[in-house]
Amino acid sequence: MSNQTICQPGLLEEPGRSAHYLEMQWRQGVDNASLLQAIKQAVRHVEGAWIAVCFGADAWDRLNPQWRPAQLVPFSEMIGENGYSMPSNQSDLFFWIHGEDRGDVMDAVLQVHDAMRDCTDCVLDLSGFKNREARDLTGFVDGTANPEGDKRLDATLIPQGEAGCGGSYVFTQEWKHHLQDFAKLSLHEQQQVIGRTKSDNIELEGDDMPPTSHVARTDVKLDGVAQKIYRRSTPYGGADEHGLYFLAFACNLTRISIQLERMLGNTGDGFSDHLMKYSTALTGAYWFMPSQADLETLLNH
Repeated sequence: MSNQTICQPGLLEEPGRSAHYLEMQWRQGVDNASLLQAIKQAVRHVEGAWIAVCFGADAWDRLNPQWRPAQLVPFSEMIGENGYSMPSNQSDLFFWIHGEDRGDVMDAVLQVHDAMRDCTDCVLDLSGFKNREARDLTGFVDGTANPEGDKRLDATLIPQGEAGCGGSYVFTQEWKHHLQDFAKLSLHEQQQVIGRTKSDNIELEGDDMPPTSHVARTDVKLDGVAQKIYRRSTPYGGADEHGLYFLAFACNLTRISIQLERMLGNTGDGFSDHLMKYSTALTGAYWFMPSQADLETLLNH
């Protein structure tokens, strides 16, 4: 069986032009069996939509005390040396629903919400979208550095031999953009903030790449190994409030946490991510997305 068939269906299905995100808190007094039965109903197949379920550390420990992925922890608020911060809204369950047609996705959203309504309280309910060129609302292409083809599996899935193999560590974060402030910058200044050209999406090189750019802060190597993650983020919002729902999958949490520390300016080089001048983190949570086999075992035991 290949890694691609081990992971939950939909993980690698792109582009997913319509998406919806539901973060939920396990309601006090609801027992394990009731919650598992609700999840089983929530993830039933809906034509045209993919439904994935992920678990916070506390919920996973309660539902499956036999084992846990080695690095799975609740996300805690992170404070940067330069005054930036990333808050936590860690809860128990995360449903990622996506597809190409908004109607199909909404059918799946209603199914999930109806199945979970008696067992959980919804703490985040957000819809996202992708435009034709996968551009963020800033006008820059998002997810350019994603691995491609089978390299996505190496970056995304917990390796064989480790607890949770075939599953993924997941990070979610809602960012509110301040587009009016960003729009006041010249094209050159915007490109310096992002680290790429806006029109043709070419990465800046050499002295043209500021160490405070988003690309420079998130392009990381440890011991010569590129710390690649797999991003499935989408813009969200309306006329007044809007931004990016950051959704990332990784084979280990270090790949995510080192990027966050570098963005915040906590890695000792004196630089932080200047994109944070124009976008504010509102939430943050770590999750475990079990493999399809581990999910079925959990739901059917």
